[in-house]
Amino acid sequence: MSEINPDSRKHDVPEDGLEEVLRGWSSKAKLYAALAEVTDDWADIQWSQLDIKQRANRVLFARIVEFLKGWPTKTTDWTDALPASSRRTRRISPNPGPGTDWVTSAIRGGWPTNEFVVNDRNRVPDQVMATTLRWTIDQIEKIRKDALKVEERSLKGAAKQEIDTLFAVRKEPTLNSSAGARPTPQDIAALRRSGAPWTQLAVMVEFLTVADRPNLMDFAREHLLPDDDVRWRLFHLGTLGVLLKNIRTEGWKITSLRPLSGSKNGGPNYSAQSPDGATWEIWFESSRIWEHYGVKSPYLDLMADAFNNSAQPVGADLAIIQQGVAAHLFECKYGGADEVRRQGYHQITTYVAEALEQLVPHAQGFVVGPDDVVLNSASLKLDGSPIHVVGPRHLSGFLPTALEPMDNPSA
Repeated sequence: MSEINPDSRKHDVPEDGLEEVLRGWSSKAKLYAALAEVTDDWADIQWSQLDIKQRANRVLFARIVEFLKGWPTKTTDWTDALPASSRRTRRISPNPGPGTDWVTSAIRGGWPTNEFVVNDRNRVPDQVMATTLRWTIDQIEKIRKDALKVEERSLKGAAKQEIDTLFAVRKEPTLNSSAGARPTPQDIAALRRSGAPWTQLAVMVEFLTVADRPNLMDFAREHLLPDDDVRWRLFHLGTLGVLLKNIRTEGWKITSLRPLSGSKNGGPNYSAQSPDGATWEIWFESSRIWEHYGVKSPYLDLMADAFNNSAQPVGADLAIIQQGVAAHLFECKYGGADEVRRQGYHQITTYVAEALEQLVPHAQGFVVGPDDVVLNSASLKLDGSPIHVVGPRHLSGFLPTALEPMDNPSA
């Protein structure tokens, strides 16, 4: 895995397109599901939603380690800092002792009495500090556990003393009996005014609460984009968003048909209806178009004959199809020029040829590479079908058409 730079702010993923896709979603689970759906036919990289979540927490843990520098490395630094408050409890005892309420005992049982009412005064740590510290330790443990599953060798010793101290503090009676509670902004403000080590805890707590915010674009930017092994999936998702945004802003009606997830019974993800009533189906990962449209896949037939067993279906990363009319196919290649031009060209020409063989009379293909790699849009006609090499910026004028595929994407 490449080194993670928390301050990395590359601009090779089309964030306007990414934001377009995320704008209608309400949870990180949907983002994880969509990213897990992205496949690489050449490298056969398959990740689950849990894999994506762990990658996000890998980035998050790198930030946490930075915050932990200078934190206490002795349990007493935390337990001694917990201010105590008094709590009264009342009990019935057969014997008098310190705290006996003589008047209440006499009223309750007459005099002399065999039962005494005793008021005990117990000193307990400040509950806001205890529950916030417990919540923070629990959060760090969960995030660290995910991060270690991704990259244990280099992370196992990160901030080890500070983290071991926190885990030891959690076992102390003052915290062991406390349930963690997510702090309110008022709680965080109070911690900031409480001196060390609470001022340090306040900074950490504020970071953890912000990191868990529901804004998916901010979350993706902070916790997924810095990971090079996830960025190519976000590039794929962002390119889909560029197409959706183009179509929507031109007055087409877009309807979401199913989530962007790895359903085995997958169909098109969106339908797009033009102002004149033409309806197109938009696919995110289009390997199941053959089954959906009820036609044979040339690739699957060939592989079954050659190997006497079934193969996994393959297809363009994105597809916009009107069966029997036309198909617009997009292969997203996040990488350097060699990957974009060699792998991208091989794949998209194959997908176009297959679509023309079985599905539609007209098809065109797009190899989409990062804007900082594809310097200019370029096109050719291969056996009458347009093949384009573009960056996301060159797709700004794209709309699906039936008989006149776009020969020159806008620059």
